[in-house]
Amino acid sequence: IENAVYNFDTSTVSLEALQQIYEVRATEEELALLRNHVASGSDQPLDKPEQFLMELADIPHFAERIACFMFQTEFSDNISGIGSKLNNIKSTCQFLMSSESLKTVLGIILALGNFMNGGNMQRGQADGFGLEILAKLKDVKSKDNSMTLLHFIVVSYMKKCGDVVATEGKLPVPEPSDIDKASSVQFDDIEAQLNGLDKELNGCQTKMETVITKSLEENVQPFKEKMESFLSAAKKQLAEEFENCEECKRKFNTTLKFYQFQPKGGMKEEEVAPKDFFPFWTPFCSDFKVLWQKEQQRIIKEKLKEAKKKQDERKQVIKKGKRDERGLKSQLRKLQGRLTNT
Repeated sequence: IENAVYNFDTSTVSLEALQQIYEVRATEEELALLRNHVASGSDQPLDKPEQFLMELADIPHFAERIACFMFQTEFSDNISGIGSKLNNIKSTCQFLMSSESLKTVLGIILALGNFMNGGNMQRGQADGFGLEILAKLKDVKSKDNSMTLLHFIVVSYMKKCGDVVATEGKLPVPEPSDIDKASSVQFDDIEAQLNGLDKELNGCQTKMETVITKSLEENVQPFKEKMESFLSAAKKQLAEEFENCEECKRKFNTTLKFYQFQPKGGMKEEEVAPKDFFPFWTPFCSDFKVLWQKEQQRIIKEKLKEAKKKQDERKQVIKKGKRDERGLKSQLRKLQGRLTNT
C-alpha cells in the first residue's frame, strides 16, 4: 500500500482497493483513542484491523495523496463524458443544418405536402412546414392502406438517389440515438458540472501543494511530477470544455433560427432548451430508419433474385447450345454412314 501511495503504482494494489481503504481510514478522533490506548501500556493489544489503521495513519499525507490519485481518475471520466455530450449535440446540429441528404428528404416532404394540398391555394403553395408535421407522416396512409406517407417518402428518396445510395449510402436523417442524446443535454447542468470540476481541481492543487511542501524530500517524487503534469493538462481540458459548451449553445441557437423554430406556451426564444427542440425529430428519425433498413433489405433481395434469374438464363443457353451441338454431330455421323455405304 505504501509503495502504491508513494509511487502511483497500482500493479500490486488496485485503485479500487485504494479507494476502499481511503473510505475506511480512521478519523482523527478514532486515531486519538487508538494512540491513547497504546500509550497507556494496556495489556490488551490492538486487534489487526486497529493495527492496520494505525500503520495507515503513519503514511505521511495518506489521505491527501489518495484523494489526488482518485480525483485524477474521476476527472478523466467526467470530462470525457461531458465532452461526448457536447460534441454529439454540436455534430447533430451541424447535420441538421448542412446535410444535403436531409435537405433532399425535407424537399420531398414539402413537395408531397403541396401536391396533396394542391386544391387549396393557401396550403398548396407552402414554402415550408412546421417540425410538428414530421411525427404525423407515419399516420397518413394510402387509399388501400398498403403504405404510409413516410414509407412513400423513404421509397421516393431511394429512387431519386439511385440503387447505390439506397443500398450502400448512410441514413439521410440523424441517427435516432444521437437525437435522444442531444435531447437530454441541459446546458445549465453541463456548466454546473464544469464549475464543480473546476472547484475540485483547485482543491486537488491545494492538496498537492500540501504534500509537496510537508513531505520528506525522498517522498516528493514521483508524486510531484505526475500531479503537476496532470493538473496542467486538466486545466487545459477544462478550459476547452468551457469553450466547447459556449460553442454548443451558439450552434444550438443557430439551428433554432435555421429552422425558424417557434416555441409554444409563451416561452421566450432564449429559454428554448434542447429538450424543447429535438423531440420533434425523435419519432420521425426512428421510424425513418426502420423503413430505410426494410427497403434496403427489399432492394438487396430483388437484386439477388434478378442476378439468380440471369444466371439461370445463362445456364439454359449453355445447355441448349450443347444439345444443338450433339444434334449436329448425330446428323453428320448419319450422313457419313450413308456416304460410306454408297
